[in-house]
Amino acid sequence: MPHPRAMPLLTAGLFKTGLLALVLGLSACTDRPDLSGRVAPLDPATPWPSLLDTTALAQSGANLSTAEDGQTQVQSLEARAAALRSRARRLSQTPVLSASDRSFLLSAIARLEAAQ
Repeated sequence: MPHPRAMPLLTAGLFKTGLLALVLGLSACTDRPDLSGRVAPLDPATPWPSLLDTTALAQSGANLSTAEDGQTQVQSLEARAAALRSRARRLSQTPVLSASDRSFLLSAIARLEAAQ
């Protein structure tokens, strides 16, 4: 007879084994999805792409960035930030709820607080 402390371990192991068998058994009953329309066919004559080293990528990026490019990017980002601030200002001035919706929600909150 097994040791009394080993019994929970045995039942836990049996439970896990049974659960695994149930999951595998049920998954065997399902149909596999048809992926033929979602996957592009692969041309076997096409060579695999070559991977670039990170140092080569860093050097190529360093060669492209000049002071003029950096200034152009700064101006572009500043213009985008100004446009976003303007849009945020406009949106914050427009009410989200109509007056009737606002009064309905406030009365619902008051009823909820009164019920508590």
